[in-house]
Amino acid sequence: MEQARSPAQVDWHSDAYWQTRRLSPAQLQIHDVRIEGWRNDIGPMLEMKEVLSSTLLPALEKRNRLSDTLRVEEFTKNRSEQHHLRALANEFGWMNCLRSDLVQKTVSDSRDSRLCRWIHISSKFSDYLAGCLLALSDWGKDPQDVLTALHQLEHCIHQNERFSKHGRYFAPFVQDLTDPDEYDEGHSGDRPMLLSIPFLDWTVDDETPPLRFQVDPRENYQSSRSTSHKLRSILQHFYRLEDTSDREAHQVFTKHKPWQTDRALDLKVRRWYGHYPTGLNVDELWILVIDDRHIVTFSSNQSWKSRWPPLQLSARILEVSFRNVRNAFLNTTEPDYTSSTHIVTALSGAMGMLHRSFWTDITLCLSDRYASYLGHLQYRLHRSPSTKLVMDLLQVQEELNIIIQIMDQQLDVVTKLQDMLGPLPNRHSSISGPQGHRLREANTITPSGIATYRQLAFSRLSDPSAQLLENLKREYSDLCDLRENSNALINRTIQLVNIRLEDHGKAILVFTIVTIIFLPLSFVSSFFVP
Repeated sequence: MEQARSPAQVDWHSDAYWQTRRLSPAQLQIHDVRIEGWRNDIGPMLEMKEVLSSTLLPALEKRNRLSDTLRVEEFTKNRSEQHHLRALANEFGWMNCLRSDLVQKTVSDSRDSRLCRWIHISSKFSDYLAGCLLALSDWGKDPQDVLTALHQLEHCIHQNERFSKHGRYFAPFVQDLTDPDEYDEGHSGDRPMLLSIPFLDWTVDDETPPLRFQVDPRENYQSSRSTSHKLRSILQHFYRLEDTSDREAHQVFTKHKPWQTDRALDLKVRRWYGHYPTGLNVDELWILVIDDRHIVTFSSNQSWKSRWPPLQLSARILEVSFRNVRNAFLNTTEPDYTSSTHIVTALSGAMGMLHRSFWTDITLCLSDRYASYLGHLQYRLHRSPSTKLVMDLLQVQEELNIIIQIMDQQLDVVTKLQDMLGPLPNRHSSISGPQGHRLREANTITPSGIATYRQLAFSRLSDPSAQLLENLKREYSDLCDLRENSNALINRTIQLVNIRLEDHGKAILVFTIVTIIFLPLSFVSSFFVP
């Protein structure tokens, strides 16, 4: 096994080449999935390792290769399109150095080979999509297919991008970027594909702490030419054309702070989150599939959160989702990991960010937060029902409706994705005979003893996408139950308030009768009494 070398320190900003580029290697999070033999007691197994930007220096010596060799005149006769392709190649062409067609077969293969390369960008500019697709595609294989994918990508962005008062966003979708006439169902994971899906994440109600790094300096500026998709609160997500600043303080996450009355919970929350989660945001995950060995994901920059516990999306995918999928579904003698598998891994990390079903170690998950607040409101109902309590319950019901609507969209996208990818092969197929026994000892891990974290992802399902759908439906069912409970509490509160108002009305009637009739009579009687 190679000795680990200390990474070299590289000042990327001192190079004039990177000063004029929107993205540099230091701003990307690059991960390789390989078969490694680090653990002698287990044998070879899949591992995901982050690639340090300093190790890319030898490959970056050919950073101008694509922009110098790309002959756009041979692919299109349209002058404006030629200019657009040249601009993309000059801006993003260096990323072609990150591409490699060497697929790892055994542990002893070259370190330049891998099963899959995953690149994560913590910024959401829609023009990044075309740049990454152009730079990471294989132009030597079939340039017309790449050009068709770029056309489909541009059409897909135009069709699904929406305007909002709080920033642009994508409607949830999954789209194959190949020619519709050549579409082959069941093989979409091997072809260019774009997917966008909303997911829930926590934040703080005050100004967020400073970011550890910034990807694009234009992140907070609005422009008609290129605008990032901003992080939005749950109310901004639903009321996209209205100002919600006066209502943000009434969020359930902001109003209800259960750690203030529970010392043990306060210690757990501070140890886990490092901050108090007092806000609920809606983020977007973009997944751009280049081919079966290269995939790029995009999300908002949340680098002020910790990487362990994995509260950033990229860390959550790396540390939790990948291990869940690997340990539960990839225990075979010939483990393979392609872009289609990583789509499910990335979706599991994003959609399960606040859900217990995806990771049981999470502290104060989403359903617990709303269940705790409903319990608090039920206690107030028994003590003193009021119209203010009805308003608080309506706020809970409104937020639950928004969350359930988001989860409906997630279920639709995952179901459509499952139909496009088709069923993945059964990863738990057994191998009989002495030869199979020897292969299992050399190359596989035991199904239950190697789990890195406690998880609920071990099931009898043979497909990770089916497991993802099952976990999502379980959380969806819990939140629907909470919504029904909130509706029942609203009806009960209104009834009790009406009863109280009726009792108050009777008391007022008695007081009025006494004041109008009996008091004058007592005065008259006292006046005539000698």
